[in-house]
Amino acid sequence: MAKVIFAGAGTAGHVEPALAVAEWLRINRPEVESLFLGTAEGVENTLVPAAHFPLALIEKAPFPRKLNADLFRWPRRFARTRRETRALIAGADLVVGFGGYVAAPAYLAAKKARIPIIAHEANAKMGMANKLAIRCGATMLRAFGDEAQQPVGIPLRQSIVEVAGLLPEGRARLKREVRISLNLDPEAPTILVFGGSLGSMKFNETIGQVQREISAKGLQIIHAVGSKNLLPKAQAGYLPLPYIDEMARAYAAADLVIARSGAVTVVETAVLGLYSLYVPLPIGNGEQAYNAQFVVERGGGEMISNEEFSSDWLRNNISRLIECAQMWNESGTPIDLPLDASEKIGREILKVLAHG
Repeated sequence: MAKVIFAGAGTAGHVEPALAVAEWLRINRPEVESLFLGTAEGVENTLVPAAHFPLALIEKAPFPRKLNADLFRWPRRFARTRRETRALIAGADLVVGFGGYVAAPAYLAAKKARIPIIAHEANAKMGMANKLAIRCGATMLRAFGDEAQQPVGIPLRQSIVEVAGLLPEGRARLKREVRISLNLDPEAPTILVFGGSLGSMKFNETIGQVQREISAKGLQIIHAVGSKNLLPKAQAGYLPLPYIDEMARAYAAADLVIARSGAVTVVETAVLGLYSLYVPLPIGNGEQAYNAQFVVERGGGEMISNEEFSSDWLRNNISRLIECAQMWNESGTPIDLPLDASEKIGREILKVLAHG
């Protein structure tokens, strides 16, 4: 029996694509054993067991980005993490990386153990972990790029793929059905706001300041505030939720999306043809802005910096955004990105296993 280690942890943007590929393998090659690496703090502790895959935890050892005491403690912590990772991947036939704090130690451990590596880069700009993967001899698969680069796309949840495949009449029926199920007006223009799996204090504060004014315009808001944040009181035209489990249905209900621009969010909104206001989180190497730019250049949304996004800006621009969203949505032109990334990556895995 072949054994594949999935190194993708920390956020839903790292975990869910890995789960989509693991699920494809489970359906098409049930004899392949899949094991996920994670840390005690990531969303993988919920998502991976819910998908009925085994999860092994290692110590989280992120490289400090500032000169402080953590920088001097880091080498010892990372050495311990590498030892834990080497023990867990012993006997594996392949390591597949999707990012997060577990990816770097997994790549290094795999190189030392001479285990093949496949790395998937979800962002438009490559991160530090996957630059390391290349140095470790990984086969690199990219989500974005031109035809010459042969991007594979991002593995999406099957529910998203199914909604993306609906004809306009089916989308309209689903939109009405979901809004009614959420006790929302089936005819009112609807805005979906979310700040990633943990929510966004910036979004929560901004929406809280303008929610009544937006509702007074005849618009309604579905707002995921984050499971660890205080849940506001629901009001007419305003539905706050701690977390959205069924994102495909939430997308189906929306006319406009306001969100961060993690790679998964950008691709999901793009293939669904949902006009979006992207507010990149200013972290890492600026990859979220690069992700958003891919869609903005194609007319599927616009981007504003985290600093510029405010209650005043939203108050002055929400009507224009809704008009742009309705025009884009009515055009019926989703951005052409691969919907079969799970299969493409799954077949690449099988190819490596066959030659192992």
